[in-house]
Amino acid sequence: QECEMARFLSLCCVFASLVGVGALATQPRLSLSRRDISKLTTLGAAALALPPPSFASGGSTDLKTDRTVAMNKYLPRVKGGRDYWANQLPGQISGSDWTAIGVAVSVRPDPKDRRGQMKKYGPILGMVGPLELWASSFSRGAQRSPDTADMLAAVEEFKLAIELLDLATAEKVKDGGLFGFFGATKEPSASEREKNAKLALAKGSKALNDYLKVANGQLKAMGEPLLPLV
Repeated sequence: QECEMARFLSLCCVFASLVGVGALATQPRLSLSRRDISKLTTLGAAALALPPPSFASGGSTDLKTDRTVAMNKYLPRVKGGRDYWANQLPGQISGSDWTAIGVAVSVRPDPKDRRGQMKKYGPILGMVGPLELWASSFSRGAQRSPDTADMLAAVEEFKLAIELLDLATAEKVKDGGLFGFFGATKEPSASEREKNAKLALAKGSKALNDYLKVANGQLKAMGEPLLPLV
């Protein structure tokens, strides 16, 4: 199973560099669905060389060691995304900095890669894969633990918040009027952007706090520092 997962992640990297993420990164920005977000973050985890928890297929016999390894792999990106959400996003929303927020919830070509094959994930979108992988580390084998289930449920709510942020920053959205029936699009108004962004901030903050409360219970049991809530 572990070999099959490694092969899957390798194929994801190739696919991301050739078509999937590259196509989405170069098109005009339209609103994303949760399916899009899940696809991008799965590819992102592969592109960032974030392997699945080893204990998903048995792993070592030492549960504490397994969880410590997982924490060291995924926690830095979770913490970085949490800090961005709590410390930078509110000011960007109040300042109507839709460009900066758009970068935070999108994937774009990495300017450091001259060959144009690598992609750079925004700090908000880029934390979803690590959130999911870290949550999975609190289960062992095929059976999902209550903590993993609660954390993954919180991640699904967080994806809804990302959808709203993406909607707030998109260049075009579906026209809600008569012409929307024919697939017409329009530029969101300032009030629409602000409404969606504020709703996203509230929804995402609750989702992150729900996730972090469960994670902190595990960190406390491991004797590790707790993460501040949003």
